[in-house]
Amino acid sequence: MNLTARAIGKPSMRLWRLSNDEALRIYALYTRSNLQNGVDSAMLQRMNGEAFKMGRMLRRVLLLRNQNDVEQFIIGLYLNIGIELEGHIPGNMCFRRCFFSKYYTPAICLAASALDDGIMRGLSGRSGKLSFQKRITEGCENCLAVYR
Repeated sequence: MNLTARAIGKPSMRLWRLSNDEALRIYALYTRSNLQNGVDSAMLQRMNGEAFKMGRMLRRVLLLRNQNDVEQFIIGLYLNIGIELEGHIPGNMCFRRCFFSKYYTPAICLAASALDDGIMRGLSGRSGKLSFQKRITEGCENCLAVYR
């Protein structure tokens, strides 16, 4: 919440006393309302940059050194926010279930993906790019992406 609020220049909402499900719902509504009118490239860069800094900090603090540790942490992190993910970094990724898909339009999902790209780059310690080929918000069964 805080990194997203910093990136979009809006006040953050307090979530830490809420259940995980309620916090996710509030965050989904927050991002939807703040991204529904579109985003410019500067905001996307801020979102990606804030997520990258968070990922890089987590990589250092948690001593994520090898590929398997990074991948397992990312899978667990995403599971904690209602996203069932499998795959490799670099490599192909399949998002089998996404909590946010019932709240986001395809355009909002595309904008929010800047956070995914940034956090994965920061955690992996690799330069790269996350590119989606399919999205649940576009009516697909799964989201499919490649991290190169």
